Amino acid sequence: MRALIIGGDGLLGSHLVRKLLNASYNVRVLVQPNSDSPTLDDLPIEKMDGDLLDGPEFLAKAMQDCQVVFHVAAITNFWAPKDITWKVNYDGTLHVLEAIKKAGVDKLVFVGSASSYQYGTMDSPANETAPFPQAYREVPYMESKYAAMQEVLKAVREDGLEATTVSPTFMLGNLDFRPSSGELLRQFISKKMSVTSPGGRNFAYAPDVADALVAAVEKGRAGECYIGGGTNMTYLDFFSEVARQAGIEPPKRILPKAALLAAGAVGSVVHAITHKPVALNYTMAKLSLCGTYYSPQKAIQELGMPQTPTHIGIKESIASLRTYGHIN
Repeated sequence: MRALIIGGDGLLGSHLVRKLLNASYNVRVLVQPNSDSPTLDDLPIEKMDGDLLDGPEFLAKAMQDCQVVFHVAAITNFWAPKDITWKVNYDGTLHVLEAIKKAGVDKLVFVGSASSYQYGTMDSPANETAPFPQAYREVPYMESKYAAMQEVLKAVREDGLEATTVSPTFMLGNLDFRPSSGELLRQFISKKMSVTSPGGRNFAYAPDVADALVAAVEKGRAGECYIGGGTNMTYLDFFSEVARQAGIEPPKRILPKAALLAAGAVGSVVHAITHKPVALNYTMAKLSLCGTYYSPQKAIQELGMPQTPTHIGIKESIASLRTYGHIN
């Protein structure tokens, strides 16, 4: 069985490539031209240069002889321009859907985002029936990923597409060379931060999410969405474990809401003046106040998604940051 992975050199994609190879797939990976992709070095895969925005005709050629397409690529960067985020995340998905029609691919596994669902509480975590969160309105990444998922579901309803969506929460693990989610850990470790924000979130192990993606080919039902999650933790508990494993002092207190929002506002002003990424802007400050807790039970029950303990994901994330020279 041949699979095309669009976005196979990021944290999740790099693990997905390995899971598919272990399952005896022939793997073709679409990577951006001149992209530095060390996580794919020396693997028995077919690399193809290209971009989501190259259009449906090009993507259909990339899908030739493939029975399944994994659409993993997305802009997750909160500092990326709004128009670029929408072009890649939304328009790019439209290109994929059109290309699948042209190429006659049997199955699409679409990687969404758990942020498409209203988060719950620690005692009552949210599931796939929750609506899009009001708190994420006007946040380009969240809105564009939600809109893209709606287009996938529309294609299932109207065109009979065999498509399943797996929506990860915040992922941990090795092979994070850019880094992506590891940037949160990098900032905490490098700055030896003594405070955390009041919120928390669900943390997933990237190889577990990759397992769910592979399982979705056979077990995922068309039109169904699965939250690829792990453990719900407060930021205080999470960063205390990060500090323990990194050998630094743990955070001593939770930053007051007003102070966090003020710091975010300053960051937004600095970004507006310098046009350079900042560690914290106002949007990120607001979101960090939330407890974005989710339940992965549907993915566990229907896709057999493993649940690796969070401390293992933290350990591998820290090791990955060191491997790729992001921390000492």
